[in-house]
Amino acid sequence: MSDRIIAFDINAARVSGAADGALPRPMAPSPATGARTSGRARARAELASAYAGLLGAEVPAADILEQMLLAVGEASAADTGGPTDTILPEHIAAVLRVAGMTASVETIDQLTPGQWPALAQMSSGQMVLVVGQEGDTLFVYDKTCADQRAEVPLGDFAPHFSGRIIRARTSLRTLEERHKVTAERAHWFWGAFRAQRRAFAEVALGSLFANILAVAVAMFSLQVYDRVIPHKSEATLWVLAGGALLALVMEMALKLARSGLMDMAGRKIELGVQNLLMERLLGMKAAPGKRSPSQLFSAMREFGSVREFFTASTIGTLADIPFIFVFLALVASIGGNLVWVLVGGAVLMVAPGFLFQKRMIALTQSTQGASARAARLLHEAIYEHETVNTARGQDRFRRIWEELTTLSAVKSSEQRKLSSVLTYWAQMVQQATYITAVVIGTYKVFAGEFTVGAIIAIGILTSRTLAPLTQLAGTLARWSNVKGALQGLDAIAGAEQTQAEDRSYLRAARIAGEFELRQLDFKYDAEGATTVDIPALRIPAGQRVAVLGANGSGKSTLLKLLAGIYEPQGGRILLDGVDIGQLHPRDLRRSVGYLSQDVRLFSGTLRDNLNLTQLERDEERLFSALDFAGLGPFVRSHPRGLDLTLGDGGEGLSVGQRQSIGWARLWLQDPSVVILDEPTAALDTTLETTLVSRLDGWLAGRTAVIATHRVPILALTTRTLILQNGRMAVDGPRDAVLAHLTKAKAGGTQ
Repeated sequence: MSDRIIAFDINAARVSGAADGALPRPMAPSPATGARTSGRARARAELASAYAGLLGAEVPAADILEQMLLAVGEASAADTGGPTDTILPEHIAAVLRVAGMTASVETIDQLTPGQWPALAQMSSGQMVLVVGQEGDTLFVYDKTCADQRAEVPLGDFAPHFSGRIIRARTSLRTLEERHKVTAERAHWFWGAFRAQRRAFAEVALGSLFANILAVAVAMFSLQVYDRVIPHKSEATLWVLAGGALLALVMEMALKLARSGLMDMAGRKIELGVQNLLMERLLGMKAAPGKRSPSQLFSAMREFGSVREFFTASTIGTLADIPFIFVFLALVASIGGNLVWVLVGGAVLMVAPGFLFQKRMIALTQSTQGASARAARLLHEAIYEHETVNTARGQDRFRRIWEELTTLSAVKSSEQRKLSSVLTYWAQMVQQATYITAVVIGTYKVFAGEFTVGAIIAIGILTSRTLAPLTQLAGTLARWSNVKGALQGLDAIAGAEQTQAEDRSYLRAARIAGEFELRQLDFKYDAEGATTVDIPALRIPAGQRVAVLGANGSGKSTLLKLLAGIYEPQGGRILLDGVDIGQLHPRDLRRSVGYLSQDVRLFSGTLRDNLNLTQLERDEERLFSALDFAGLGPFVRSHPRGLDLTLGDGGEGLSVGQRQSIGWARLWLQDPSVVILDEPTAALDTTLETTLVSRLDGWLAGRTAVIATHRVPILALTTRTLILQNGRMAVDGPRDAVLAHLTKAKAGGTQ
């Protein structure tokens, strides 16, 4: 049977048809996957998307195709999935699970109505979406039919069926999210503790029994001094000693188990929170002037103090605090009113920690700004070392560094001093409470109200009762740093996201690229001048537009607005007749390619920098991209080739080579809309001429908006816009505008 989807000829009982999945026309190639994907893979992505839609999950085929390629690549890397162009049922099931469903590959012996809807694998390997079954008739998904379903006799289907199906169901969690009443979202950090409720309940239970066993030593002393010694009972002594030792061993075992549970829960919380913070950081909406990279870096680095705070020792201390009341009750049963000495000591131990919290927090906040500025200064001193030296800025950097480090050292010293005072105070009060309890108990013995065993037991219980409070004093001293770090991380966790979670977006498998601007207004500073102010502008799909203007005229800002990187403060940007804010960010990034004048590279290999999406598995495509950008001969002749190691920021490559890598990335993306900001500024004349000759054919059918000062690339455009102070000064055909500029320049020189 050919690798095509089944459309059954009932009369001939044979298999024929169109493409895998009954698609009347091929799905538009995903720009992110390019031409390397086969029609079978795209058709299977379309089938999986239709299947997800039947289950109430709207997942575009382009997204599924990307996830399939990732799953295939990972399986191939692990030598478990076969060649990278083979989409197995296991890969499709994995993608459906990523979409929030429970999915599995099953083998069935009989075809019954209860098994559908499901994706069925035929003996040839092709996939078919079976929507339902009535008696001996199957209903197969077929877009060529009026109701998108084709009736297929069971007898025609069964001989070609492999017996394997992919069944998926919407998960309970997805159903809860879909139908729940809108409620306040759980805190990004404290909410992570809810998922570990069971572990913390087990920790509390372990603490209960561990603290009960901890009473054994005190009771052992009480019985030995009051009963064993007066009666000289050796047998009783050894029985009590054995019981006490057994209690100590059991207590240690419980505490080790509790520590293991807390470490496991803490590790899960840490991993979850770290992933969430990185996700929020990567998804932050670009907001000029509203976020400082150094502050974000400093905040992420401070998570270490949060992690260290919520360790097993800290959680163990907090878990032991409620059982202080158990010890107090036991002391009251032995010593009566003597328990109030312990209560008074407990209050004196923790009171200063609460009273000094404001001071500790103030000290923390006073160092946060200096710490962020020091991080920024250090980054600049390292990455801009040549500029600092050539511009003779060493003295300035040295002075600011000394100021910041001095401020941090002084404030940190005050914090440590205050923390030490609280810790030593708690230790002193604990010992003083013990002494006071022993003195009062001694007078009780003189009066015949106490026994020696009671004094010793109370002394032991005093230490066990107040020990968690001593640790609590140190915990309170460190809490100010943790609270300050959490406040800094709140700015990341609560940052406005490019893809908001509380709204749905319009999905667009393909974007043609027709722009329309209406009363567009944008400024970097609310009190500053307007950077871009365009009342009306329309760019038809497929048109190539050049944007000219002096430095600071708003060209780069306009391009970032068109690319969806920035949001306008006023007015609207329509893309294909839809407000650009309605389009799903994934679709926008997939179809709109943006190449800035400053191409940023990352530490790693050249292959890593080209394959940022992790979807490129074909080295020939990588070399084709490099050839297009003019970097192919250099990479082919280099000993390491695609495995050429790049330093931070692309160190080791020239500015022109970095811009060429940007062009290679754009070629691999294969977008339908191209936004270029001075795309050839760093290229030499020969390479620029060669690239422009290639672009003429590559840009065919694409919408292109190019900001440039270079004449060769202007030859690719048909329309020219000139910005002046953020406003449209000239808009017309390229040749007419250039002739006007030439005439105006000639007239100005006469």
